[in-house]
Amino acid sequence: MSFDSILAKLQNERSAGSAILIIIGIVLLAMVIGNVVAAIFMIFIGGIEMDDLGDINGALMSSPSGWWALLIGQGAASIITFILSGIFYWKVVEKKELSDLSFHVLPSQGLFALAIITQLCFLPLNGWLQGINESMSLPESLSGLESMMKSMEESLAEVTEYLTTFDSLGKMISGFIVIAIIAGIGEELIFRGLIQRKLYSLFKNPHLAIWVAAFIFSAIHMQFYGFIPRLMLGALFGYFYYWSGNIWVPIAAHIFNNGFAVVLYYFYHQGTIGEEIVEMEEFPLPIVLGSLLLTAGLLWFLKKISYEKSI
Repeated sequence: MSFDSILAKLQNERSAGSAILIIIGIVLLAMVIGNVVAAIFMIFIGGIEMDDLGDINGALMSSPSGWWALLIGQGAASIITFILSGIFYWKVVEKKELSDLSFHVLPSQGLFALAIITQLCFLPLNGWLQGINESMSLPESLSGLESMMKSMEESLAEVTEYLTTFDSLGKMISGFIVIAIIAGIGEELIFRGLIQRKLYSLFKNPHLAIWVAAFIFSAIHMQFYGFIPRLMLGALFGYFYYWSGNIWVPIAAHIFNNGFAVVLYYFYHQGTIGEEIVEMEEFPLPIVLGSLLLTAGLLWFLKKISYEKSI
């Protein structure tokens, strides 16, 4: 996709500076509303008391219906925070149709398949980066900050482990809808469909826009020990959006990435596969190098065929 053609389509939109501030404001407000709605769902579905709100996750994890309450609450919060806020901004502030989020028509099934194969080949490299990121430590002068971040990571890991305990097919399908489909659509709508496109206008440089959007995407998850692999993942989705010119390509890749993990966790809890396959962090260096070369080659090919189809 030609960057000049993208810039031409951005000329009749709100200026980048004010647009980004409005988007952030709407998302933050939606996040507050989403968390309140999620808490209501968790209270009524999980059957917890008002006194338990100080440790709502702990209360839910000890409740018989806590798993469903937490999943439904997370799904509601994600829909409000990302999907509804993104649609509200695009339809009400920009006064645009949802189809205008894409710069180019829906690509062929082959390009979607290529993006997903690229995503699959990228997994060993990103798993290796995850292992490196987790082994990082801050200087002694920042030991207090490091302790706080590790505590947050442990708390999030505990909730994630609880939420990904798919001991039935029904739970796996429900988890796939919330963790893969809802999150994939909502996060790509905000971070690629809105923020990245506004950064195109601001920087007039697609690569800088992609990496800044990926940085914001990773930072908002508030997980220092997963920051680097999530940054790389966000950049990969960003290039999918840029080269294809269609928002549904990164959405499909994001859904595949999250959904693949959901399916792995399901088979793990069924006893079909081992923990090392789920974690995907311990890869021999030749496999990591192969992943790097394959990912780079597939990205080059995806860029080439995307550009040829857009001219």
